[in-house]
Amino acid sequence: MKRKLIWVVQLLFALCFIFSGIVKCIDPAGTAIKITEYLRFFGLDMLTDLSMGIAWLLSIVEFCCGFNLLLGHARYLSLATASLLLLAFTPLTLWLALTGAIEDCGCFGDAVHLTGWQTFFKNLVLVAMLVVLWWKRGSLYRLHSSTFYTFYIYWAFGCAVWLCWLGTWREPFIDFRPFKPGTDLQQSVIGEEADSKSVSFTCIYQKDGQQREFPLDSIPDEADGWEFVTTVEYVAVNAVSPNHIDFYVKNDEGAIFTERLLTTPGYTILLLSHSLDRASQHDIDRIEQLSEYAEDNGYPFYCITARDAEQLDRWRYNTGAEYPFLFTDASIVQTICRSNPGVMLLHNGIICWKQPLSQLDVQALTSGKLNEQTSGHIEENEVTKRILLLLFLLFAPFPLFLLLEIAQKHQSTIKKDSKDA
Repeated sequence: MKRKLIWVVQLLFALCFIFSGIVKCIDPAGTAIKITEYLRFFGLDMLTDLSMGIAWLLSIVEFCCGFNLLLGHARYLSLATASLLLLAFTPLTLWLALTGAIEDCGCFGDAVHLTGWQTFFKNLVLVAMLVVLWWKRGSLYRLHSSTFYTFYIYWAFGCAVWLCWLGTWREPFIDFRPFKPGTDLQQSVIGEEADSKSVSFTCIYQKDGQQREFPLDSIPDEADGWEFVTTVEYVAVNAVSPNHIDFYVKNDEGAIFTERLLTTPGYTILLLSHSLDRASQHDIDRIEQLSEYAEDNGYPFYCITARDAEQLDRWRYNTGAEYPFLFTDASIVQTICRSNPGVMLLHNGIICWKQPLSQLDVQALTSGKLNEQTSGHIEENEVTKRILLLLFLLFAPFPLFLLLEIAQKHQSTIKKDSKDA
């Protein structure tokens, strides 16, 4: 019974590291944004260019550490790695919980959001489990086949690198962000923001040289000597709805353009680039083709990017861009679309789809009216399917291991019987 309990601790600890690593591998760009936030908070701006590399390293190390512990191989290395990670992050999460300096630690990416205290207590539980695993390291479950372990750890490592590659230069394999296809930005950005405010009025009356405020349902009688002075409006900002999405854009004049963008009827094509200097210019002709197609068919076309006059001037000079630009924070653009540049289609403020420009079939898209082709429809939400596919990719080799174990035991039995005979 005690040995089974140790195996349960080993399984839970390993799965926690696998999950933490895999959600970071799915979206390393999001992890890099969070790492940049940490570095800037601690005044280490000179290291922000290393954020993506750190995100890749942390994601793959956590993932492989969890898989090693799950399979029971490289136990000392895996436990030592886990110890170093918890030794670094547990005091950090305590400090974050006490100060509230950074709202979300980012340990589970956009898949699961934890408060500072939730993250700290989660780490305390992991530390307690780690102590048990060190203490009973000789009793940990271990695969008997070293050959199969070698194959499996390389398989898992390859899956992790593939996911990181997709999330860095394409789009995350599973989209946990708020800007998914089918999201009604008009409601989530404008509607929820309006619902988060309430307005109330009070009236100020004066009597004997003194002023007092009265609610509308308790206005005093002027026959008693009260004299009306003015009405005061109070705007109370309530807690923001959990469905609210933080999104805004401004035009060239610096005026807020969000509502106009999201309430535009029909289709709107958006080119997204969090950094124009880093955006690929190999697809300039495709951008021009999209812009001309939008103009010919009456679809608004905008490029949303971070406001940087020098980058914008260089982009316009190099590409000859004549389409309008909208500006927002670079992190918002990168949250919407990890690729640079990417394209997103809106219909009545609803996200139909988003794709890297390099992967977009511009020829097919511009072949006719959007409402007459599948490109004009909302893309199917494949989160559940992709989660199942990912689980299959990661754990499909387990049945192979069982078959190999059965075959190995059967072969050993045959050899033993032949010797006895």
